[in-house]
Amino acid sequence: MKLSQLKVFLWQCTKLNFFFLLLFSVGLLFSEQVFLLHAYFYGGTLIEFKKDLYLILGLYKVLWIFFNLIPYWVVRSMDKAT
Repeated sequence: MKLSQLKVFLWQCTKLNFFFLLLFSVGLLFSEQVFLLHAYFYGGTLIEFKKDLYLILGLYKVLWIFFNLIPYWVVRSMDKAT
């Protein structure tokens, strides 16, 4: 795989995962409705549910930065250097 192909691939992954991150963030605005929908399976309170959602969002964001954004920046800088 060429460096330019890897850069395009990582850029597409970064955009797609950022879209999911935004979608999940918007979903937090409706966390009460989501909780009511999943309350039967969750078994906790609304406060615990919101804490868990924020924890998942933060973990997803860290993984997105570590596995998508940083590799894209590195490959992009390598492509500019050549």
